[in-house]
Amino acid sequence: MKGITKLEVASGREYNESMVRMDYNTAQLAGNVRYGKYFIFYQGVREWLYVYYQDIVWAYHKMEDAPGRLRRERVGEETHSIMLVTKDKKRIGIAVGSDEDVVEGLGVIRKNNAFVDIGFSKEKEGEYL
Repeated sequence: MKGITKLEVASGREYNESMVRMDYNTAQLAGNVRYGKYFIFYQGVREWLYVYYQDIVWAYHKMEDAPGRLRRERVGEETHSIMLVTKDKKRIGIAVGSDEDVVEGLGVIRKNNAFVDIGFSKEKEGEYL
């Protein structure tokens, strides 16, 4: 259907479509991500994907150097991502834009899920994956 954004669950169970759509429509955009009251939304190939905040057990910042693929791109540009690990042990990487977008995003996730573990360590990797 033209003009209607397609929404797909990224991990966990699917939720009531009207609830998800309402949360998407009222979500705040920060960088490349939309933060709703119940879900985090990010752009997939053909649709927006969503994760329920309560399904996230671990979230952390990942920064990588992104080598330029075209001559006009700057070589060595950094990409900032929020990495999510869900209850079903699925790891999801969401490119968010800047370091500030990561800090804001992790804060929103923490606000919406008081039990999420924030920050990377090898011990956590062994525990959650």
